[in-house]
Amino acid sequence: MSQFVEFDTANWPSIVQNFGDTLNGWLASVDPGAATMACIFLVLVILFRRKIADWIVGGFSALLKRFAVSLSDEVTSGLKIAIQILVVTFALFLASNAISPPPVLNGLLEKLLSSVALIAVFATWYQLSGPFVSLLVVEKIGSATKETGWVQRISQFAILLFGLTSLLKVWQVDISGALTGVGVLGAGLAIATQDLIRNLVAGMTNMSEKRFESGDAIQVEGQFIGTVQRIDLRSTLVVGFDQIPRYIPNSELSNSVVLNYSARKHRRVKVVVPLVLSSTREQIESVRDALRLHHQNCGDFHLDEEAAQYIYVSELGPSSVNILMYVWTKGADYDEYLQTMENLSLAILEIVKAAGIELAYPTQTVQINGEPLSASP
Repeated sequence: MSQFVEFDTANWPSIVQNFGDTLNGWLASVDPGAATMACIFLVLVILFRRKIADWIVGGFSALLKRFAVSLSDEVTSGLKIAIQILVVTFALFLASNAISPPPVLNGLLEKLLSSVALIAVFATWYQLSGPFVSLLVVEKIGSATKETGWVQRISQFAILLFGLTSLLKVWQVDISGALTGVGVLGAGLAIATQDLIRNLVAGMTNMSEKRFESGDAIQVEGQFIGTVQRIDLRSTLVVGFDQIPRYIPNSELSNSVVLNYSARKHRRVKVVVPLVLSSTREQIESVRDALRLHHQNCGDFHLDEEAAQYIYVSELGPSSVNILMYVWTKGADYDEYLQTMENLSLAILEIVKAAGIELAYPTQTVQINGEPLSASP
């Protein structure tokens, strides 16, 4: 704990005289050997500060890699600068203790060094708030995406508030009254903005769970399908396929079942090929085998073992023999899906024609005056 000397401000010559006497007495009492060692230590730290920072950041990066998190160049550079400042500040603190300055100088030096350290920490924290907030939605620390912009702004405001409070505390500025007022105001605002806070927390939950991102096509179960345009402080903007924007409170999305179509890797193809009842077994099996061959060789379908691949004669319908084709496309792109369905439809027509049979159509039998008559609906 530092000691402080009080001066009579009404007698400035006496203050200057006392300070000069104190300084001269301290200079006379300084151990030359301790002062020399302190200076050498300080110079060495200043010369090797970059190496020390590289070593510390390297160890921190290696630790994070164990948790599958990597640091971007922007984050690494910011951390190195902050660590260099902190290392030099700590060296100055140790050097000052070695030469035991007078209480007045010692107290002032401690305040200055503490202020420099705090400014370095909070300034770096402020600059890197965006990359660290981006951890909510991405796998590695990089630049903040636009849906995390509001979270970054809140984080920066909190950092400035905590930094200023800490700095004033170092200089022993009494802000207890102001903090009490801020606390009362904060409690009142919390009560008045319960809905905003609930939606804020829900929005952070949605992003941390990575349920969806900007540009994803989602379906709020039981409501509608649309594309996520922006995730904001209170609500998420979703534009439906009817091009009507909908602002959905984050809390509602958090409590709803959300289907993210953009997260799927493949699209399902479920087609029933109806053949006329007069088809022979050989003709039906030839169509089935040709469909299996098309599925394997056309290059439009996902063929890995985990993908469902069912092409079988499934049932006898009222007017047809049905062949079920239940497979998956290679990708999830809608245009690619339409091209796959077009190729499959044309291939079915050619396969059925080559087998010498026809596709079945729904028919009904109507009896008039006891005479049967077949007619199409």
